[in-house]
Amino acid sequence: KVRKMTMISPTNKEVQIGQTLKDDEFIGMVRREVMDDFLRKRANESGCTLINGLFMSMTLPKSKEESYVLTYNDFAESDGTSRQGVKKTLEVDVVIGADGANSRVAKEIDAGDYEY
Repeated sequence: KVRKMTMISPTNKEVQIGQTLKDDEFIGMVRREVMDDFLRKRANESGCTLINGLFMSMTLPKSKEESYVLTYNDFAESDGTSRQGVKKTLEVDVVIGADGANSRVAKEIDAGDYEY
């Protein structure tokens, strides 16, 4: 069980974590590659279609009846070292921006600057 840690941002800023923990508390941690694989498999088992791609941009709906339109590079058909992908679009009702500290989704919706 982890009780103290130092988080280091992509720009080398450090934050100490754990000073305020009580005696019976700890810091929950996961290995991203294990957690991401688990979430992908669970989503697929629940009926989601998995896409191996890179998010490029998003058109926001202008009304509640409209969908978000995502533009992405689809890598499913790519091979070799170029991995440029095929540009595609996808209409969706919900967007979950779980793409990390330097989130393209957060930047696209102007979610604000983070002091990393």
